[in-house]
Amino acid sequence: MNLRKVGAAAEHEAEAYLVRKGAEILDRNVRLGHGEIDLVANMGGVILFVEVKARSSDRFGTPAEAVHREKRRRI
Repeated sequence: MNLRKVGAAAEHEAEAYLVRKGAEILDRNVRLGHGEIDLVANMGGVILFVEVKARSSDRFGTPAEAVHREKRRRI
């Protein structure tokens, strides 16, 4: 599976998880300037901005470690 398909599958899984937890998906792949937010959802009146990261192993770090300080600031 190529990286684009892996990313799309991970976004689909994240979306399905949020919906199972009661979130309403408001938008997907929102382009803002030079960046993108993978999912925007509403869960109980709280707006969620979701960055999806997928890894086949932790060899190069965990998905959480891939969302560095600058990425969190932009989100």
